[in-house]
Amino acid sequence: MMPASLARNMLLAMLVLLGTGCATWSERAEANHALAILDDGVRLHVGGDPEAAIRSYKKVLSITEDPEMKAAALGNIGLALSTLGNTAAAQSKFETVVTLTRHPETKARALNNIGELLQTQGQPDAARASYEEALRLTTHPDLENVINKHLAELDQ
Repeated sequence: MMPASLARNMLLAMLVLLGTGCATWSERAEANHALAILDDGVRLHVGGDPEAAIRSYKKVLSITEDPEMKAAALGNIGLALSTLGNTAAAQSKFETVVTLTRHPETKARALNNIGELLQTQGQPDAARASYEEALRLTTHPDLENVINKHLAELDQ
């Protein structure tokens, strides 16, 4: 079962997407369809099936050109891969999100995820750098609290 904080991060990433503008009805329809599939993936992941979730997220990648929607799908693939223990592939997905997205909050969440992976791999200096960059970018109080907790753990 996925931790509540992970599910919350996935849902918050989806909410960021709701703020992206679409110029035409067809773009809105595409975005709504992709968002519905992304939501299905979240439900699958939260329900304990990260492999099926990854398939949903990959479908999103195949149907949308929107970079923010792609960033959300890639970030969620990273979370699912992390759940499966494939930390190298997860980190690669999060790094792609950092370069792909224009939204500071999405970038901050990906950097936090990278920091968590690095911290668990025994790379405290690299984790700290990732957390500090995430903290610089975020304005979300919940994410700030999570990052500050991670930084405090590194100071112990």
